[in-house]
Amino acid sequence: MPPHDPRHGAVRIVRGVYALCFAIGGLNHLRDFALRGWRPYKSAPLPAVELYWSALVLLDFAVVVLIATGKTRAALLLALAIMVSDVAINVTATRMAGFDVYGWPLLFQAAVLGFILGSIAFVWPIGTPVPC
Repeated sequence: MPPHDPRHGAVRIVRGVYALCFAIGGLNHLRDFALRGWRPYKSAPLPAVELYWSALVLLDFAVVVLIATGKTRAALLLALAIMVSDVAINVTATRMAGFDVYGWPLLFQAAVLGFILGSIAFVWPIGTPVPC
């Protein structure tokens, strides 16, 4: 984004929030691997859920790298895809496990999803169409 754009500073802050949130997510998954070994999510209700949760260690950091390298559109699309799927999968897995109450991590993820949905059009690079 060119510095003469009046949104420049605010857009950088919002992208920084994206990077921070996904770095926290990636570090959380990395911690799970460090503490629980190569299959930290083996208790997942389905093998596909275990695979998805394990892949998040790479996907979350991919968003951070894309933001840091200026690949804004790719970063925003990946961030949106991760959060929509993550919240949907985590709600489903929580219900499959028989829990009636969602824990704070899921509430945090839902808040990040809301932030992304509310800000993605604002931080989308000017001059490029927003995918519908």
